[in-house]
Amino acid sequence: MNSQIFTGVVSHGRHWPQKHHFSYPVYFYRFDLDELPELDRTLPGFGYNRFSVVRMDDKDYLWRGNQSLKDKIAGVLEEIGYAEPVKRIELISFAKYFNIIFRPVSFFLCYNSENLCNLVLAEVHNTFRETHLYVLKDPQTQSKALCFEIPKAFHVSPFFDMNGKYNICFKDDDQNIDIRVELTKSECGDKPVFFARLSGQGRPLTSRTLYRTLLKYPFNAVLNMPRILRQSLTLYFKKKLPVYSKPIPNSQYTMRKQLPTWFARQGMKALFALFEKQSTGAITVKFPESESRTFGSDDSSVSTKLEIKDYRFFSLLAKAGEIGLGIGYEAGYWTSTNLTQFMDFMLSITLSHSFRMSWYSKLFRTFYLARNLRNRNTLNRAKRNISRHYDLSNAMYKMFLDKTLTYSCAIFDRENEDLADAQLRKIDRILEKANLSKHHHLLEIGTGWGTLAIRATSLYGCRVTSITLSKEQQQLAQQRIAQAGLSDRIEVLLCDYRNVTGQYDRIISVEMLEAVGMAYYPAFFRSCDHLLKPNGMLVIQTITIPDQRYDAYSKTTDWMRLFIFPGGLLPSLTALTKVLTEHTSFVIKQVESIGPHYALTLEQWKERFHVNREKIIELGFPETFIRRWEYYFSYCQAGFAQQYIDDLQIVLTRPRNQDCINAFDQKIGRAKPQTEKTK
Repeated sequence: MNSQIFTGVVSHGRHWPQKHHFSYPVYFYRFDLDELPELDRTLPGFGYNRFSVVRMDDKDYLWRGNQSLKDKIAGVLEEIGYAEPVKRIELISFAKYFNIIFRPVSFFLCYNSENLCNLVLAEVHNTFRETHLYVLKDPQTQSKALCFEIPKAFHVSPFFDMNGKYNICFKDDDQNIDIRVELTKSECGDKPVFFARLSGQGRPLTSRTLYRTLLKYPFNAVLNMPRILRQSLTLYFKKKLPVYSKPIPNSQYTMRKQLPTWFARQGMKALFALFEKQSTGAITVKFPESESRTFGSDDSSVSTKLEIKDYRFFSLLAKAGEIGLGIGYEAGYWTSTNLTQFMDFMLSITLSHSFRMSWYSKLFRTFYLARNLRNRNTLNRAKRNISRHYDLSNAMYKMFLDKTLTYSCAIFDRENEDLADAQLRKIDRILEKANLSKHHHLLEIGTGWGTLAIRATSLYGCRVTSITLSKEQQQLAQQRIAQAGLSDRIEVLLCDYRNVTGQYDRIISVEMLEAVGMAYYPAFFRSCDHLLKPNGMLVIQTITIPDQRYDAYSKTTDWMRLFIFPGGLLPSLTALTKVLTEHTSFVIKQVESIGPHYALTLEQWKERFHVNREKIIELGFPETFIRRWEYYFSYCQAGFAQQYIDDLQIVLTRPRNQDCINAFDQKIGRAKPQTEKTK
């Protein structure tokens, strides 16, 4: 019999960023896989694929399933293209003790016909019940040791990131085993920053050696997790080491991924129940370990795919619903081959079917609501809210906006029209509705990067005062205005609308109202009413939500308001009309919907963003930022395409402002019918 039992020591040591060392007594086994059935028959207290004091199960190794270990390894060898015949396989590992096991690593040593080991399969486990297989080939022989080098590809310790490489050495003289694993990192000059060592002296695996070892170490199996916890607390609280969150396994050699928690199972149940209700379209869900499930008709003309990378996606969905969907995408827990199509599918479901929120979901959403309430647009907070979105980087915005640097809905004459032309058409239409002349002083609330102000002065000769809360936008807008030679006609102020003074002939605000917040609508429109001259006109472009959903929407929060536009809120037309009626002298002269054009605008932004993805990363933005903005564009594109949200251009004036009203009617071709007298 080749199988053995070993008694020895496991040691761990850290050299960087803090020194730390510990070691514990341990026992482990060397199994010849061909001998497992015989050991099951002849060794009392040992069970192979059955319950016993000491137990070995095929299902515990490599991928899940009861396939025999030799067959599983044969599948691995075929997958990696290992053509050399394997005569014998030894497994160095730990076994279950009364069904308790802690198995951080196992080694499959593959021997050829000459009894030489040229291939080792190292199966590594972490505390998330994930398993990764390192394929160690082409060893270097150093002092009778087999040595391998391989890049790190699996998260084990939360106190190290994923960078680095392992140097693994085996010393084995049939009686003694010494396995040493060193982690080296380039930032430390490729010197070892961590080592783990398993060493022991072996004896033949018999009833006597087995039970003597078990009696010597009766509590080892149950002490492993407390020992790990103790060392982790020491590293975190005493040594102050930083903690790295568990990344999503994306290697083909990660054989097992984290199983769904209770929360994940609840989220899965709720989501699939919604999918089963959907009468139109089909969706295929691919799970982390490659199996898939399809809901709806396979031959449906409207189909989409959802690929789950990590079961934490379902946990987030159970806890936070739509908010969790966005957080999960940003974290990389799920993806889709066509994100906009998937968002369109989800929007169709949520609009068609009611969803009952669980008690724990209500609890988590209360937390997010409280977080959103902290972003109320007070005078102090409004500037920070704007800065979080618009002061990210002018260079980043240039990566997806057109040459006009216009960050609002364009108006297209045709679908494939150049975005810059469509943006100028939108700006010209707004300026036309404002009925500008060279004698006017225009107040623009929300500068953007200065395009509208430059266009207004260039076409009409008017003066412009433009206000913004974004320092980045102010600086670039001023540069562009100077380059256009219009600094004497346009002034850009870093100012809140509540602090503006003076009187203006016209006021224009393009997609700034969404950043005001419901509580401040009265203050915004009262300021406009106060700042606008008696015969003035106010033109607003704003994204809106349907009146039927406004009440529920305004009392909660969503992913967009938490992570993209903090403090923001979409108004409804009725909500705006109510505020105008109760707090101002304004009346609505015209409302025009341009929402369908926003889907086209977002499609072009998203395409440009994708093309310049690597350049944006070079600017210092992480992958999570890229995914957040991909989700943001697709989220909005689906909303506008389904008219779940709209974009309105609203012209406001005062009831007795007849000259402006007549001029407006004449300019946009809606003059009153002629009477007999005027004929």
